[in-house]
Amino acid sequence: MATQQSMLLVVRTLELLRAMNRQPASTLVSLQQETGMPKTTIHRLLATLKNEGYVRSDVVRGIYSLTEKVRLLSEGFSEHETIVEQAIPILLRTTRETGLPFAIGIAEHSHMVVRYSSMPYSPIGPMHTTVGNTHSMLDSALGQVYLAFCNDEERERLIAWHETGELSENEWRSVERGLRAQLALVKSQKYALRLPNKQHQNATLAVPVLHERRILAVLSVTTFPSVLIGAKTGELANSMARVADEVACLSITAQQFLD
Repeated sequence: MATQQSMLLVVRTLELLRAMNRQPASTLVSLQQETGMPKTTIHRLLATLKNEGYVRSDVVRGIYSLTEKVRLLSEGFSEHETIVEQAIPILLRTTRETGLPFAIGIAEHSHMVVRYSSMPYSPIGPMHTTVGNTHSMLDSALGQVYLAFCNDEERERLIAWHETGELSENEWRSVERGLRAQLALVKSQKYALRLPNKQHQNATLAVPVLHERRILAVLSVTTFPSVLIGAKTGELANSMARVADEVACLSITAQQFLD
């Protein structure tokens, strides 16, 4: 019983913080309207939050507001986490509407890493999930989209990092020329398509998540080749781009609050 009461207290405290975050200043009346909690409960929670330094009050006017200390609650929650967190409900909803198995990938060091996948909820997912999968910047659809849309300095750094001593200088220059031609195509058509190969029997279509000219992440759909290849490719890429725009819009809004 005590455990349940403690859990309820935590839930109510978080709900109160969310309500206060939606407005620059709050009163007991406005918070009661926002949360539906009794005024006595709200008053006790506000007193606790004030003692801990998360809330300030104007006793004369009866107004409460959040302090700078609430920013400590978001430390360690980086832009990448914000993007993924905002993308999850959007991708899940879109998968339920279309059946397509979506994933979102983030650039980490010199690779792309899948941070969320709605594949478990798709009837045409070729595997259970792709969460945690790491993809090459050079060969994968996710990587090529990222390279095509990141800034010039980052692109050159990432390409140079992948230069391997296993190839002669001439061999590497040939690989590099082919890669740059592919990246120009990806940027022009605004998507990358990875065809089936020896390692993967499925195909992947990927599009950038962009804010202004900055790439935040990459959205992808990995499924059976017949779904992605052919006349449908461009149409699917356009649909994915609209989803990517929604993710970008919510992510930037959320990040502005954290900043």
